[in-house]
Amino acid sequence: MREQIATDIPEIWFNCGVTATARGDYANAENCFRRTLALAPHSLETLLNLGYVLGEQGKAEEALGCYESVLAEAPGNAKARYNRAAHLLRRGELAAGFADYEARFAAIQDVDCRVYPQPRWDGSPLNGRSILVYCEQGFGDAILFGRYVPLLAGQGGKVVLEAQPPLLSLLSTLPGVDRVVAKSANPPVTDCHIPLLSLPHLFGTTLETIPVSVPYLFPSESLTSVWRARTASEPGILRIGLVWAGKERPYPNRSCPPEYLVPLLATPGVRFFSLQIGERERFPLPPEFAAGVIDHTDGIRDFADTAALILTLDLVITIDSAVAHLAGALGKPVWTLLPCAADWRWLEDRSDSPWYPTMRLFRQPGPGDWGAVINEVAGTLRDVTTHEAVGATLTDEQCDSLFLGAMESLEQNVPDVAVAQFLKLLPLFPDNPAVWFNLGRARRLQRNRADAEKCFRRALLLKPDSPDIWLALGRLYLELKAFEEAETCLGKAHELAPGSVDILLDLGAALVPQGKTTEAFCCDQKILAIKPDCTEAIYNMGFLQLRSGDFLPGFANFEQRLSIERFQIDPRIYPQQRWDGSPLAGKTILVFGEQGMGDSIQFSRYIPLIAQRGGKVVFEVEKPLVPLFNSLPGVARVVPKSGTPPATDVYIQSLSLPHIFHTTIDTVPNRVPYLAPEPSKVAAWRQLLAGDSAFRVGLVWRGNPRNPLDQDRSSSLAAFSPLAALDGVSYYSLQVGSAAEEAASPPADMEITDLTSRLEDFSDTAALIANLDLVISIETAVAHLAGALGRPVWVLLSHNHCWRWLVGRDDSPWYPTMRLFRQERPGDWGGAVQRVKNALESLVRERAN
Repeated sequence: MREQIATDIPEIWFNCGVTATARGDYANAENCFRRTLALAPHSLETLLNLGYVLGEQGKAEEALGCYESVLAEAPGNAKARYNRAAHLLRRGELAAGFADYEARFAAIQDVDCRVYPQPRWDGSPLNGRSILVYCEQGFGDAILFGRYVPLLAGQGGKVVLEAQPPLLSLLSTLPGVDRVVAKSANPPVTDCHIPLLSLPHLFGTTLETIPVSVPYLFPSESLTSVWRARTASEPGILRIGLVWAGKERPYPNRSCPPEYLVPLLATPGVRFFSLQIGERERFPLPPEFAAGVIDHTDGIRDFADTAALILTLDLVITIDSAVAHLAGALGKPVWTLLPCAADWRWLEDRSDSPWYPTMRLFRQPGPGDWGAVINEVAGTLRDVTTHEAVGATLTDEQCDSLFLGAMESLEQNVPDVAVAQFLKLLPLFPDNPAVWFNLGRARRLQRNRADAEKCFRRALLLKPDSPDIWLALGRLYLELKAFEEAETCLGKAHELAPGSVDILLDLGAALVPQGKTTEAFCCDQKILAIKPDCTEAIYNMGFLQLRSGDFLPGFANFEQRLSIERFQIDPRIYPQQRWDGSPLAGKTILVFGEQGMGDSIQFSRYIPLIAQRGGKVVFEVEKPLVPLFNSLPGVARVVPKSGTPPATDVYIQSLSLPHIFHTTIDTVPNRVPYLAPEPSKVAAWRQLLAGDSAFRVGLVWRGNPRNPLDQDRSSSLAAFSPLAALDGVSYYSLQVGSAAEEAASPPADMEITDLTSRLEDFSDTAALIANLDLVISIETAVAHLAGALGRPVWVLLSHNHCWRWLVGRDDSPWYPTMRLFRQERPGDWGGAVQRVKNALESLVRERAN
């Protein structure tokens, strides 16, 4: 075919690519679209299509590159953003991905063509307002994202949930839902509305903050009893539900023809139950399959019936379907079979799901290879049933073997198998604390923290003097950020095992977020009495000393970070010696920021001091910072960070400079400004903002979504709503990244100008800040930049803030023009923002007078 195509007509190649895509011939489609681009390199539609077929072949990075290329030329292209969303979400970059996913309304026709008289919810507190949440897509998404409804209720909302009729009875069991109504052409009248799949974006969801507690759906006990009675006549060691087919569109490759599942039916002691609704004509059942699977689906009226039936089973094995989501939401063990190019909801290269703690994923190694998937499932099922089939008459030797097998599964990080093995042991040894304890460990590995907590608590009832169990429960509470509960458990563990360094380290980790600095410091002292060379304790002590303003010993102890494995974020090899602070006498010295861009800005103040010691400074920084530092006094050369460090006579990390210069709180080099914006850029911004005579305030509300530390530090623009409608104030967004889009839908009565599309690097940001009267920011590089420029900057600090802001102060020894506003309780931005509002009103009044 290819030889017959005119080689110089891009439209023909493009149409051939579209045809090949329609029949699923993605490799040929890729070739056609690449030929099109060779002839028409700026065809955005071709790039979009090429990205799609690359994604269907599992070439995720190349597909993402296509969408990035489109957005580089057309930043507002909704299709590119929507397609990019799937790839970002698949990679686990949920904050950026869900932000891009908002483009679906512009990218896809007729997502929801209804007219809403009420405003769209912006994420601000609901305070008793009613909110319509409507299920815009399929059954599976309604179940998956229904977990956010309780969060809305937690914000004081009265939730009206609109869903497809088969889901109404089941979704009415969601905690916090006020009313469930059937989807119709005319949406119910409420105070505000929101599509269900926009909730992860509005709640700032990351992998770490997914609301993962299960179950969150609860079919009625009476309905479950009906199904339990109906299936009671089919006993088995394991009772497994099966789903093998889904609708052909929009995911034609997700269905597994039932003949592939036939080998599973030979598993001894297992009874299989059909949970398959529909698609029977497309996938006729092989006779041996129909004979081996019990089918009660004629009694299923809606998803509540399916849920009740699932509760009578031990396991569900399903393709990517609504039933997979349902089993996960019920907290039942579920094994999900995925095609090679799986949907973004299942991420990539994972055998577990961050959405469902009880789910395990089995992926095709190549397109269409269901055989390999079923072989893996069959092997895993044999591992489970081998132990389940032992029965209740185990000998002591068999019990020991089963326990050792469970422990081996646990140590090999196969929690599903371990859980099944421990559950078999429980009826035989209901009062054995080791079984409960290790079952809790396995549940924790499944990320089923609620059940893990119950197991640990049960183990403690049986063995209250076990430091290991108290430690495990304390660590679980640390993961949940329940620091008071963690302190209680870890304190008890310490009483029982006072010589344990691990317990003391974790106890300190529970004390610091509560502001209990003295008690945490005492933990480190105890550790060093036991193990004087414990680098973690020395580092922790340095952190606490810095937080308390005791800089001289604090920065000395802070050097231990270079010996701690979890801080090894710079794998490069340096052929030159590390600088020890001695006179440089003309030597070249490489200074580089080992951590974030804020650190590079904060500690660049030491570079003039290095130059005073005779050093020729090569300053290596992240690329967006290079233009900013070109005018820094004392710097000989600024270079972007790369895989190979520049060759110099010596080197030093910028965070080690305070130690080398023996910095105390009284000798911080805090003269500002020590950075200056480019005059031409300042002038350009001055002209652009010349028409605004109000008090100009720049806002930053969110940090880097890829940095786990920034999750607690970040807020949302909605949290700034008390600042709205202040007379004489105009707001400018300084927010970059995915959160910048929040400026397009600010809180009610807040007008915010977003000119960030003009910001190419930090020198542009600096020039804009020079034309503002004030910057209000959470803890970000922009806060450091404003302080280094000598501009007024107010910083909103999380309760568990970084050491550099000290404790109990509303000013900073690092930046004379900075004012600090601290959270009084973890997660509570309301009080801090209210104090900012009061201060801003006073400042504007003073300026007016």
